[in-house]
Amino acid sequence: MVVGNNNQGGGTRRIWSIHEEQVLMSAFKDLVAHGSDTGNLVRCENAMKGAFPNTDLIAVPHITSKIIAWKKSYGIILTAQSSGVGFNTMTSELDCIDEQWEAVLQES
Repeated sequence: MVVGNNNQGGGTRRIWSIHEEQVLMSAFKDLVAHGSDTGNLVRCENAMKGAFPNTDLIAVPHITSKIIAWKKSYGIILTAQSSGVGFNTMTSELDCIDEQWEAVLQES
């Protein structure tokens, strides 16, 4: 799926589907479970092509961009946890006071 223009010069930005992200995460888990140190991006690209034969996703720039986005999100979650922010699994909401949230925003 392609949506709108990006901020870097008029190109288009591709939005990943949830199923595509799930397949990529499964490929990462498989790499960790079986220990691999070379060709990881190509292996992930091949997993995507296996699940989505007509996909336009390739290692560079798509998979590397997704990894960067995931790392950023993971960093924000770690910052929130270290600031005492909780997560309510019943409501799927963050559980904190305003001062805690402000601290998270300043750190990230």
